[in-house]
Amino acid sequence: MSRYKVLTASDVRERSREIVNEVARNQTRVIVEESGVPIAKVVSESRDLEWLQERDRDLAELRETMDEMRQVFRDVPLKEFNHEVERAIQDSRAHSDGRPPA
Repeated sequence: MSRYKVLTASDVRERSREIVNEVARNQTRVIVEESGVPIAKVVSESRDLEWLQERDRDLAELRETMDEMRQVFRDVPLKEFNHEVERAIQDSRAHSDGRPPA
């Protein structure tokens, strides 16, 4: 399967049936552009949609965690917060064998 086809919105309108069939058969994925700007993707439900939904759940969880952190550290100046985060990352890397935690 090729990675992506990039098509204009007008091409997608004209060839929608053909494009949907190719995507459904996992032959391609389509990025739809308008005036050179990506506005949509057409992906297969069987493979790509499940993966995208997992990423959406992961992102929602990350946003929730970030909101909780903002609340806890709301009185800490941003510069100090960023410095402490960088220090914690370096400390974690120094005590790690390079593999993510299990």
